[in-house]
Amino acid sequence: MLTGPAIDVYDRREFLQAINEAVPVVPAKSAVVTVEMTKRRLTPDAPFPPGVRDDLLANTERLLTLARETGVSVIHVLSALRPIEVAARANTRTARAWAAVGASPSPYGPVPDESVDVPDGTFKPDFAVSVAEGDFIIKTKKSLSAFYQTDLEWLTKALGVDTLILAGANTNADIQSTAYDASCKAYKVITVKECVATWYGEDLQELGLQQLARCQGWVLTLDELAAKLESAAAESKATS
Repeated sequence: MLTGPAIDVYDRREFLQAINEAVPVVPAKSAVVTVEMTKRRLTPDAPFPPGVRDDLLANTERLLTLARETGVSVIHVLSALRPIEVAARANTRTARAWAAVGASPSPYGPVPDESVDVPDGTFKPDFAVSVAEGDFIIKTKKSLSAFYQTDLEWLTKALGVDTLILAGANTNADIQSTAYDASCKAYKVITVKECVATWYGEDLQELGLQQLARCQGWVLTLDELAAKLESAAAESKATS
């Protein structure tokens, strides 16, 4: 473990509770976006802390059921890197440094190979979560953000969506990058606490959630989100 001056996380629980209670969630204008919820990334031996992978999958299934029952759109985003693209990424300064010392970006072990050996860069998705009729799939993600090199913005605008509800891995990388892009594009960004995880370390999980909650939008628990969506759906039904 790192030694040196300790850095305390500011206690903003009162502030965060206030903004979480105030944020409205309109089902018809919201979309759950799962990021990299694939069998290639979430292998049984993927380098997460014990139990985290299984909890992530179970909680995300609960989120997806909630979304479908309350009229929230569901979009699944995954990457498809050809071997030549993986090789190019391996030539970056950071990747070369990891390779030089034989290190993994995860403190828990080696990360899985997520490349797909197909010339056109597309393939049958290998989702580790359920995909229902009416869900949307985007399989052209090339980097961390679910917006980069994809049609996520185009699709969400067509759906009339202004609120993204994020789930997936990794919290401090793909989720945070997607949240940055979304907030720059004026989306309302909600991250579901139990539906994101990272293999970069429990410290970056906590720091990632703090960043997402205090800078990029809101971090809600599944129960908090469920209460908002179920209340909004009931109100809509009563007035229709």
